Amino acid sequence: MRIELLYSPGCSNYKKALNTLEYIIAEERLPLPVHLVENSSSIEGEPTVQINGVLIKKSQPKNPQCLEHVREAISHKWHEVNLSPLLSA
Repeated sequence: MRIELLYSPGCSNYKKALNTLEYIIAEERLPLPVHLVENSSSIEGEPTVQINGVLIKKSQPKNPQCLEHVREAISHKWHEVNLSPLLSA
């Protein structure tokens, strides 16, 4: 499973987004690194989370519902990738 944080050059919000993302992953106790990916084509300039190539809704650190959405997406994908093969065996 690959988690990427896409950010624009000169973006000042990516460090806060990275800290929040790493906190969520640590809270869920998942052994996942966050890969920083420079995205110069981003018009908005806000960091975006991508899991296995799929963009997750824009997360705003001040909006708890967005954080929960990212948490659920990471947790769901982790279980899908790691538990589904065990259950189908």
